[in-house]
Amino acid sequence: MTFLSEAMIFADQLIAWHWLALGVVLLVLEIATPTNYLLWPGIAALLLGALKFLVPGLDGVLSIFLFAVLSVAATVVWQRSGFGMAAASPPNHLNARMDTYLGRKGAASGDFVAGRGAILLDDTRWSASVVDGSEPKKGEMLQVTGADGTVLRVRAAS
Repeated sequence: MTFLSEAMIFADQLIAWHWLALGVVLLVLEIATPTNYLLWPGIAALLLGALKFLVPGLDGVLSIFLFAVLSVAATVVWQRSGFGMAAASPPNHLNARMDTYLGRKGAASGDFVAGRGAILLDDTRWSASVVDGSEPKKGEMLQVTGADGTVLRVRAAS
């Protein structure tokens, strides 16, 4: 016997419970892993199990073909639908905290000397340097225009 004929015999022996068990195993693996790769093949196997209950004489090779087509089609349709696409999320500022301060306004916490001083944002005092050549005094409002490491670049607020 050749491999192909043995595979066809195996496929013909698959009953509804085999497909249902495969679907449950795939869905359990999907739940246990942080992926979305096994969801739709698992659902396709469950659907094929239900189809095998309704049509017990369904050819085994056709069953495997339907499983493959359902799995791929359902995955592609889901990925291209609005539900499957990743939701638009705000920019991730993890490890780039200074970017969150761009455009914010705060008060100078002391007089700037030689273009360097500090600014109060929320409840934190940040080192700052002016970009417009001014010498802000304590309490003057400044606007953050950028950052150089942990030093904020500021200018007089408009």
